[in-house]
Order: sequence, then C-alpha cells, then structure tokens
Amino acid sequence: MTAAQTNSLQASRADLKPRYERVLRQYLREGTEVDLVKAYELGRRAFAQDVGILEIVSLHQRALTGVSTRGQHRDEVERIAKLAGQFLIEVFSAYELGRRSYQETVSSLRHLNALLEQEIKRIAHVVHDEAGQLLVAADLAITDVVRQATPSMREPLRRVARLLNQAEKHLRHFSHELRPTVLDDLGLTPAIRFLASRISQRAELPIRVISSLNRRLPPEVEMGLYRIVQEALINVTRHSRARNVKIELRMKGRDKLRCTVQDDGVGFDPQATLSKIGKKGLGLVGIQERLDVLKGTLHIESQPGRGTKLFITVPVGG
Repeated sequence: MTAAQTNSLQASRADLKPRYERVLRQYLREGTEVDLVKAYELGRRAFAQDVGILEIVSLHQRALTGVSTRGQHRDEVERIAKLAGQFLIEVFSAYELGRRSYQETVSSLRHLNALLEQEIKRIAHVVHDEAGQLLVAADLAITDVVRQATPSMREPLRRVARLLNQAEKHLRHFSHELRPTVLDDLGLTPAIRFLASRISQRAELPIRVISSLNRRLPPEVEMGLYRIVQEALINVTRHSRARNVKIELRMKGRDKLRCTVQDDGVGFDPQATLSKIGKKGLGLVGIQERLDVLKGTLHIESQPGRGTKLFITVPVGG
C-alpha cells in the first residue's frame, strides 16, 4: 500500500466516528428507513476498512453517550434502546454479508483445489505410467537395434538409450512430486521427507526434516500442507541463496499442527514485500490462499541478511 493510500484510509477511518454519531442520532430522532440504509452503508465501509466488530461496538456506545435518558419517561428510554439496537443490527448486517461471502469463497476454493488435485493426479498417472512405459518400450526397441547394428553404430545407439533412461527417471520423479503416492500411502511426514530429498538433490541444498507427528491427518489437510511446504521450498531455492533449510512438524495441543520452514538465506522485509500491490512475490500469496482454505495462519519472521522462518499453523481436529 502506498503512502497516499495509507493516508486516505486513515482519513476515512477518522471520519467514521463523527458520521456514525450523526447518522445514529438522526435515526433516534426520526426513525426513517433512509437512516437505516445509511447505517448499512456505514457498516459496509467499516468492513472494507477492516474496522473490527469491537471497534464498532465501542463507537456505538460513544455515540449513545450524548443521548440523555435521565429524567426521560420509561417509554422514551425503551424507544431509544430499541432504535439503537435496530441501527446496530443494520450496521452489522454488512459484516454478516461479508462473512457469508468469505465462507462461500473458501468453499469454492476447496472445491477448486479438489478438482485441481484430481487433475494433477490424472496427469501424474499419465506421466508415470503411459509416458514411462513408452520410454521403456523405446529403450527395449533400441536394445534390439543395437544387437543388429554395425559396430560403428552401436555406441551412438547406446548413448540414445542412456538418454532415454535418464528421461524416464526424470519423468517418474516429476510424477511423484506432482502427486506423491507416498502421501496417500504413508502420510505427511514421509511425503515431505521425500519432497525434501528430491529438492535437496536438485538444488544441492541440505534440507533437514524433523517431525514428531505420529498420526494421519485429514486428506485435505495433508495435501494442503504438502503443497504449502512445496511452495515454501521452491521459494527458498529461487530467492533465498540459503546454505541450509530446516522443516519441523509438531502438534500444538491436540487439534493444531505447527509447521515451520527455516532457512539461513538473505532474508527480506515481510511488511515491505506484502505491501507491494500486484507484486507480493515469493509465493506467499499462494501459501496464504491455501491456508485460508484450511483455516490456518501464517506468521513470517525475517530480516535482510538474517534468513527467514515461516510459522504455519493449521487446525487438524482432535
């Protein structure tokens, strides 16, 4: 967010209090539907400005402070209390719509993730089985050709066979990273160990995995966390220039899993990076979106020159 946008947001929030008081008191005097529409609009703007519910309640109470009830007839006091409650409900209706919209978005993301994982599984199957079998068949065919070839052609054909073998191995490794069968068969820790070993070999980067997790988690949690760690490790290899990486999995109580990914690389300024409009980078957006689906949280500790540590917390049920 730019300085101009920050100043505009602060000015808008500062203007909220007098506007709230003005509209509420007008509604208490006249009780018109027009003022209720204004109440909803106030709530919508407050929600957009990330004003918390407790802040709204405090603002509501302060606005009512100037409405004297001492010496007023009981019926008048009850009327004011009823109208003030209606006004507050209308303000909160914008928050309720926002909450429902968020839940619908999360539900849609879960459905989309499920479809994507099904498609990834299909692609991994094609790569591993069909493409792999074709390469094996090609290797066998070349072996037959080598037997019949002239001595001068045998070594070039053998080089082609070796290249096909390398391609077949790379395809199989790629298919395992796309959809690791070890995740389905053995669970999160073995899958992350496998992922770490593959990335460690390719990037020549030591990656240590420490886990005290001793049970299976819901499938959507295991897959979501696997993808999050995968994205985090890709970020490390692309950006951090780290010499060492450590991944740790442990339960936090009975119903939460804490995953940390730590590197000793160049680090960065999290606040500055996350405030870049349209260029949040480092894959943090993808990680946060997956965590939103899992109702998890992400905390980043990093400074330029001092490495980075991601704290990922996800509810897993008791």
